[in-house]
Amino acid sequence: MTPHARRIARYYAWLDRFAPLRDHRAQTGSQTQPIHRALRDPEGGPASPTVIHRLMLEGVALPADPRILDAGCGYGATAFDLQPKVGGRWLGITLSPVQVRRAREEAARRDLADRLHFECRSYDDPLPGPFDLAIAIESLIHATDPGRSIANLATHLDAGGYLVIVDDMPEPGLSPQDEADLALFKRMWRCPVAPPAAAWRAAIDAAGLERVGERDLTDLILLGEAEALHALRARLQRRAFWLGLLGRDLREQADIGGRTLELLQLRGAVRYRLIVARKPPHPPLQPRS
Repeated sequence: MTPHARRIARYYAWLDRFAPLRDHRAQTGSQTQPIHRALRDPEGGPASPTVIHRLMLEGVALPADPRILDAGCGYGATAFDLQPKVGGRWLGITLSPVQVRRAREEAARRDLADRLHFECRSYDDPLPGPFDLAIAIESLIHATDPGRSIANLATHLDAGGYLVIVDDMPEPGLSPQDEADLALFKRMWRCPVAPPAAAWRAAIDAAGLERVGERDLTDLILLGEAEALHALRARLQRRAFWLGLLGRDLREQADIGGRTLELLQLRGAVRYRLIVARKPPHPPLQPRS
């Protein structure tokens, strides 16, 4: 495991220890927490972390019993929501042993351990593909080399397989204030690069995938008011300073990053985008003459 991967694993282990589980359990009915954010439902349903699951599969044609990779699966919430709907065999990978353990326990509780598998791996590692679909929801932003990560995932797609990326992508030409806030967000959330949309598109193209869809989902995010966010961030930063003297400020860092990201999104400096790409299918066999 690389030094950056170890930092991410420690980060999530600390958050798991101190995060309030009550609200997450109310959403999922279990200890399996959806880490990605709630979105407003364009069809009028309630805001929920599962809205993205429907949106990201629009236009994606999966075979019967698909093989699906969740690259950065967290506690497995996406697999637990979608497997009963689309079927298939799922592999969820995360750098966090704590998340793997919780996800496996939940799969066993739901009698899905033969369909849902969870492993402690990086999305830069060799993977047991090929997959008909690879999804990465708010996870590739942690990549140290996004182009390499995309290329690795593309390698493990079957012909005709899809790659779906959902992530926060900075806009070009940021103001000095936005640049400073972006740097703070990246530091707090352990995001070494945080590429703009153009860089993700270029990485997808370089990996030999065809971009088949893109959507800006920023307007669906539930955002706070700027004044309240600034005040809350200031309080968190003061608290983080004192807790940091004891080495116990990771939860505050995560919250500072989240509030900073909201401010960037309110100002239009960071957009929440969905990009869908596909590996070209095998050409049809030519009949023998």
